[in-house]
Amino acid sequence: METLLLEAFGPLVVALVVFVAVAGARRLVHHFRNRLTPDQLQAARDSFRNRLVHPNAAAVEQGIGAFLPQRLLDLYDDRQTILTEQLEIRRPPANPENPAEPQNPAEWIEAFLPLDLESQKYALSLTDQGWGQGFCFATDGEGNFYWTPVNDTRLRDAPVYFAHTDPVANEQVASTLDEFLSWPRIIHAPEPQQEETPA
Repeated sequence: METLLLEAFGPLVVALVVFVAVAGARRLVHHFRNRLTPDQLQAARDSFRNRLVHPNAAAVEQGIGAFLPQRLLDLYDDRQTILTEQLEIRRPPANPENPAEPQNPAEWIEAFLPLDLESQKYALSLTDQGWGQGFCFATDGEGNFYWTPVNDTRLRDAPVYFAHTDPVANEQVASTLDEFLSWPRIIHAPEPQQEETPA
């Protein structure tokens, strides 16, 4: 019986193993052919940081047909903050008398996103999820985004939401961006260079 099974399914198993090996080798070759050189990686990083320090709020507002909150515009004037990466933001200590309240949870920002329409092409579509219009200003590096709503008029500030994909959900993190940015911070990446990159 075992010989019969081996004769019947042996060639199929061998073919499957060969297919997996060839597919894996092709993927590996593709990865090595398409990886960026250190110079290309640095150029991409420099370009991204240049976009961070040269916000284009007018194009964003024209593209989405609404106004960004003033506090978000002010954030992009703060180059030290906007260039910071791997930023842990901790809520103030919770009320010890309310054990149901989360105890000082942290928010993680891997990087802020440039204030331009290009950055939004790679962010989660807020309107497709039914959450309204807004601007994704930061990412946790895992496909999730911090965002703030836009409005028909220029508001001083707006709430901060965290939109995540697994599971798909949207939760309010802070009642205002000003509150969110006032919470204690721990920077896990080296301090960013402060000199302005060329236009």
